[in-house]
Amino acid sequence: MSVGCQYVNQIYTKMRKQYFITMLAAVLLAVTGTMAQEKTSFKPADLKGIWQLCHYVSEVPGVPGALKPSNTFKVLSDDGRIVNFTLIPGKDAIITGYGTYMQLTDNSYKESIEKNIHLPMLDNKDNTLEFELGDGGLMHLKYFISKDLNGNELNCWYHETWKRVSMPAKFPEDIVR
Repeated sequence: MSVGCQYVNQIYTKMRKQYFITMLAAVLLAVTGTMAQEKTSFKPADLKGIWQLCHYVSEVPGVPGALKPSNTFKVLSDDGRIVNFTLIPGKDAIITGYGTYMQLTDNSYKESIEKNIHLPMLDNKDNTLEFELGDGGLMHLKYFISKDLNGNELNCWYHETWKRVSMPAKFPEDIVR
């Protein structure tokens, strides 16, 4: 084989190696990109709206009882803001906390709390909440708090049930304004 042919052969072999490496890199990038998209993609839930905190109330010990609304509300706006407030019967309403929120997965969202007078240990912190949307406009929340305001270990999961506030077809006649 002549020197010219050997040279062309060497160049051809180098080009094949470079082509193989380039194609391998492209495939690896495509696979990792797809895997990253699969990890971060989720179905957005309809969290926005006004939610009313509810409690299970029973007259009989050991029986869960009926779900009753409280005077505490959570507003999740469509621009990612959150405001919690409580109505004081016969008096004013007060804001108990505010910040921003963002859905993270199919069943979790993060509240970035700027200020919270009910749970001040959450001030300027992120709190991840797991949620489940249920029948009748219910949202079941679960969140973890590791320490209280004084730094004492709590390590507790808290469970809350919220009901979406909806607009009735007409104004109820029995409301005192």
